[in-house]
Amino acid sequence: MAGSTDLAFDWGGASIAFSVERSERRTLRIAVTPDGEVVVSAPTHAQDADIVSRVRRRGAWIVRQQARFDRWRPRTPLRQYESGETHLLLGRPYRLLCQPDPTVDVRIDGDRIILRLPQDKGLVFRRTVLRHWYGLHAHRVFPERLAAMLPPFERLGIERPRLVIRQMTHRWGSFTAKGALVLNLELIRASPSLIDYVIAHELTHALHPDHGAGWQDLLSRVMPDWRSRKDELERELL
Repeated sequence: MAGSTDLAFDWGGASIAFSVERSERRTLRIAVTPDGEVVVSAPTHAQDADIVSRVRRRGAWIVRQQARFDRWRPRTPLRQYESGETHLLLGRPYRLLCQPDPTVDVRIDGDRIILRLPQDKGLVFRRTVLRHWYGLHAHRVFPERLAAMLPPFERLGIERPRLVIRQMTHRWGSFTAKGALVLNLELIRASPSLIDYVIAHELTHALHPDHGAGWQDLLSRVMPDWRSRKDELERELL
């Protein structure tokens, strides 16, 4: 990574700020995060003026994305990881029940997630335990979904990528310049069909680094309903 820069441009009388992350990638990529931030991935040699010009051309799309996320933002309350909260696993809602116990354990019992842990443990500990539990599911499910989605891409010459699972704040996934597929751990909360959408979305970037016509055409051939899945993902997890 060659560093990060903060830039901005005028749009409709307002200033839209964005951060630029430079790396050895060959193309420029624009993303809007669920909290409305604009993040641009750019080649190391790209000039600030050129980046601003290209991002400004996507101004209408950026504003639409920010408005979409803003509409759904109230759906996501700040989690306290306490009894009574609803937590998703593979698109299914479960009610969290915290039970005092000298040992630490997480398991599903019907429509509940039972979290056993010492009574003196607070929010950070509860969150860490549940994220680890989600991670165990992700490391089982994500490789299965990748295997299911890979065949049409293999026919185009794309080899099975290295799969990386980690907590991400800016996006659901990415496809790196070194050919790794990175998936957000939080995706394990989504329905399998929506996990498939993110995987197909990122695998398409192996041939089309941007979101241009070539990327859209290929993804539409592989997954004709990708737009509705994209909308459903945002409704389900935001």
